[in-house]
Amino acid sequence: MNTQRLTCALWLVLAVPARGLAGAGVAGADVLKIPVEARGWGMGTAYSAIADDVGAMMYNPAGMATSGERELRFTYLRLLEGSNFESVLAGYPLGRWGTVGGLFIHRSVPTIDNGAQVQDLPATFYGAAVSDNVVGGYLAARFSHLMPGVRVVAPFSVGIGLKNVTQHIATFSASVTALDFGIVAAYDVIRFALALQNLAGGFTFPGTIEAEADAVPQLVRAAVAVVPLEDATASLTLAIEDTSYLGVSNTQKFASGTITAAESLNVLGFGAEYWRLKKMGVRVGYVLPWGGGAANYASARGLAVGMSFRLFTTMLAYQLDFAYRPLSLGGARQDAGTFSLSIRF
Repeated sequence: MNTQRLTCALWLVLAVPARGLAGAGVAGADVLKIPVEARGWGMGTAYSAIADDVGAMMYNPAGMATSGERELRFTYLRLLEGSNFESVLAGYPLGRWGTVGGLFIHRSVPTIDNGAQVQDLPATFYGAAVSDNVVGGYLAARFSHLMPGVRVVAPFSVGIGLKNVTQHIATFSASVTALDFGIVAAYDVIRFALALQNLAGGFTFPGTIEAEADAVPQLVRAAVAVVPLEDATASLTLAIEDTSYLGVSNTQKFASGTITAAESLNVLGFGAEYWRLKKMGVRVGYVLPWGGGAANYASARGLAVGMSFRLFTTMLAYQLDFAYRPLSLGGARQDAGTFSLSIRF
């Protein structure tokens, strides 16, 4: 690989987050910053403590332990400037051993024309195709099932997962394997959750050196939820969650010199979910970026809303989820909506 092509590929790595996601990202594999899941979006991403279905894989895999149904979920999300996300989530209960799940996420970004920014760019890079794929497997179980008779750990559930992220830029590709881990403590009316996501080192494109590796956006989610109302006719859940994007420093070497950038951010989410007769759900949330990197994401502050509809048949149950939440691209406000279709059997 010659120096000219290498320079172009690395420039594109930095260009993709700035164009395709919320804010000018520094970390690589930025596809991992967006949980493609409609129910959590409608609650302002305050979802880790209440996730009890396949959507938990996006926030806290421990939540799958409470699911006793086989489920398949398809989600579509259209983001900034035509960036598209599609995801497929699947879960299968294993009885006392918990629930096993799998996910596939695909992101495509509109063809990027960097001819004006990069001098002497090869003709093949005047329209560079960019996409990402994420494939993962998860396992979640309750401690009380794994360790019968040990009462002190009975309220706890744990979940763990591995996922492989592959990024394609023109004719180049790079991949990394990351670890997710989560725990949920569920009591009568209150739930606590803690999750660590994207635990991995950096990944490099062919022909680059380790010092030029792209860091993975590692996340810490801490959440608490309260259920003040729950009976046969209705339920209400209130939740709050903080998502910390751990500080990332990224150094890239170019023909013109070396560029070092840093990124960190906290996002606080508030959410409420109300279900009526377990057939229709309404959600409202609020997203509040804060901390050192909040200035770049200020326009992501705002209201999130969502709705769910369930249809029960003799053999299958269907659920349709819609959600909207604000995002930001630098200082510009962007609107983002998503919907999911779930099938339980």
